[in-house]
Amino acid sequence: MKIRVGIIGAGERGRIAYGRILNSYEDVKIAAIVEQDPNRLAITGAEFGVDKKHLYTDAREFFKDLSKERFVDALVIATYDREHYQIVIDAMDYNLDILLEKPITPDPAELKAIAEKAANYPKIIMVCHVLRYAPLYMKLKDLIDEGTIGDVMSISHNENIGYWHFAHSFVRGNWRNEKLSSPLILQKSCHDMDLLLYLTGKKPVNIQAFGDLTYFIDENQPEGASDRCLDCKYQDTCLYSAKDFYKEGFRGYGWRNLIDPALTDETLEEALRTGPYGRCVWACDNDVCDHQSISIEFEDGISAVFNLSAFSRDLHRNIKIQGTLGELEADDRKAQVIMRKFGQGEDIIIDVEAEISFHGGGDSGIIDSFLRGIRGDRSRIRTDINESISSHMMCFAAEKSRKEHVLVDIDDYIASI
Repeated sequence: MKIRVGIIGAGERGRIAYGRILNSYEDVKIAAIVEQDPNRLAITGAEFGVDKKHLYTDAREFFKDLSKERFVDALVIATYDREHYQIVIDAMDYNLDILLEKPITPDPAELKAIAEKAANYPKIIMVCHVLRYAPLYMKLKDLIDEGTIGDVMSISHNENIGYWHFAHSFVRGNWRNEKLSSPLILQKSCHDMDLLLYLTGKKPVNIQAFGDLTYFIDENQPEGASDRCLDCKYQDTCLYSAKDFYKEGFRGYGWRNLIDPALTDETLEEALRTGPYGRCVWACDNDVCDHQSISIEFEDGISAVFNLSAFSRDLHRNIKIQGTLGELEADDRKAQVIMRKFGQGEDIIIDVEAEISFHGGGDSGIIDSFLRGIRGDRSRIRTDINESISSHMMCFAAEKSRKEHVLVDIDDYIASI
């Protein structure tokens, strides 16, 4: 019997990442789509062969029909961050297996409410912390747990967003404004807080954060620049020009169908002239940090430093883990781990079989684990919602620290919500 899956939110994650991977399984049927953009809804429904009666622009209509007929067994929720809460609460009422895009919610009180309802939930709720399913990070975890570098003492971890990615997603895009989505540390880097929890296996104790929006502000707009790239005298020289960014051969081409589903020269130009993705990066309504640094104290005296920055050429993560007997180093642009054992002169290179792709194979890994879990094998599930809640609380506590310039005791912070 096929697993019937509904997708709520047919954007880059819902449709292109999870939807296409799910659709590659012979025992999976994508049976319903909810997407508020009618054009994107039609395109997604046609791609996955969904019956038109199960194409919805409103999640409330989807659940209304579901109360009459159970036409899905599982649900992928990949809407805007602030829409997650009500959809998750409603989905649990229908006893569905749930794959929820991170962040769970940008509201700490909503997070607590979801945690309480999920505590005794009989079905699967997995949060899309996909790095736990990426072979590179799984190998790091195995090496740590095997004791190859002794006891972990400190971790230095960097998320390099890429100047071009940051401009698309966090200056012009859906996650540019905290009130519309969530803080940068939560939206982009609850992955990384979760990864630090995963690798250390320890409870976080204290957290302190620094960061700000410094560069992508009005004051830095070049003299004489236009608020629209296609009207600007710098359109052929500016690093952040949108003029050609979404065309084939340029870095933004993978996002083309998100801003221009029709994929024609005329519709792309119209989108850049009238939509958010054609704006000058120094003339947007963005307010999220463009750089941030966080220090974390875990149990047993383990310390970690995490750095998040828009200012990198490439999009990648790199990490260094230092223990009492050696150190591990990895960069997700390469499918390998470098191990340096104390007392040994040469580096040990450990090759990892992994996709050199976005999230390093984590997207396909989490879908495989989700489907196995639905079939009854929960042994590969590494992102139960209760574990994911902890990393979210780290992000909320980090924002309190950054905004109030204080060291935050995480248990005290959770108790205060």
